[in-house]
Amino acid sequence: MNHITAVTICSETKELIERAVNSFRKFHPAMKLIIIDGSKPSDPCYSYVCSLASDITTVGVYGYNIGHGRGMDVAIRMVKTKFALIFDSDVVFHKSPVQAMLNLMDDDTYGCGYLEKTGFDGFEYGSKPHHQKEGFMYMLHPYFHLLNVENYFKYHPYVHHGAPCFKAALDIHRRGLTSKIIKEFPGLGHSSGQGWVWKGEPREYIEHHPAGTRSIRRKKGLPEIESGWER
Repeated sequence: MNHITAVTICSETKELIERAVNSFRKFHPAMKLIIIDGSKPSDPCYSYVCSLASDITTVGVYGYNIGHGRGMDVAIRMVKTKFALIFDSDVVFHKSPVQAMLNLMDDDTYGCGYLEKTGFDGFEYGSKPHHQKEGFMYMLHPYFHLLNVENYFKYHPYVHHGAPCFKAALDIHRRGLTSKIIKEFPGLGHSSGQGWVWKGEPREYIEHHPAGTRSIRRKKGLPEIESGWER
């Protein structure tokens, strides 16, 4: 799969990124990978990520937490292949769906992955009182998705926000293109917990527990994400 580059973002969570990368490499030992790390140089995650640099793994270290959305956008702009496989640093690969997802990608397809019903403000639909009046959109969830890199740049980029893909989703929604250029791959979704519009369950392909990175950071007394979200 030399036409796909994987992308993941981490910050001071060595235990998570190590597990994610090791499980990814079981299925894709030769795929190009870009890791953007926002750890302080003194944190074990920083040195671990630096140790992964190789001909197939590109490492970008910033020394501070630049945020998930900013990190994804930085990495996507570094990708030189047609497709980018985006995965969170708190996932575990149990079986790779990448080839099957690739088979769904047409020339005009923006991306393929798990779609979540979302308010226009980027919060899960139903979590805010005004959602019922405003309506909803379907957002390609950042935890695991395949992007056509050229098509990514046709719409709003990922942003610094708790839901970093929401402005891209809103742009696509407003153009009436969601059902035309975003593909949902069956079997993806959260592995535990329950929200307003979703319920976690065991997953065949990718294990993902919501807010995994945030939970680890909270336990360490670290902020979940820098303030100053883009609205």
